[in-house]
Amino acid sequence: VPCHPAGAQPSQLIQNPPWTPVFRTETVTLTCQGPGVPGPTEWYINEQLWPKVQSDRINIYGHNTESNSYQCRSPGAGLSPTVTLRFSNDWLMLQMPAQALLEGDALQLRCQV
Repeated sequence: VPCHPAGAQPSQLIQNPPWTPVFRTETVTLTCQGPGVPGPTEWYINEQLWPKVQSDRINIYGHNTESNSYQCRSPGAGLSPTVTLRFSNDWLMLQMPAQALLEGDALQLRCQV
């Protein structure tokens, strides 16, 4: 994976819905945000460039995929932190927020059927 352009802030990778794990029947939308510089967005799956997509938004269909890690690079920004999507066939799941938490942060959990 290429490194950050000199001095560039990393891109932000937003996951919706923002929970993990995800039901296999759900679709997850990943949106790459950066400084708004024109140009194509680069997407990486498991650290490999995904050349088919240049949009700032992709949809991941749980029934078509295994667990994978995703990163993006918005034009004019550095590579985003990694987001790992985990899909489950379970009918009952305890979910937690997908974003990283720091010590002392409140942790919201949810039980989904």
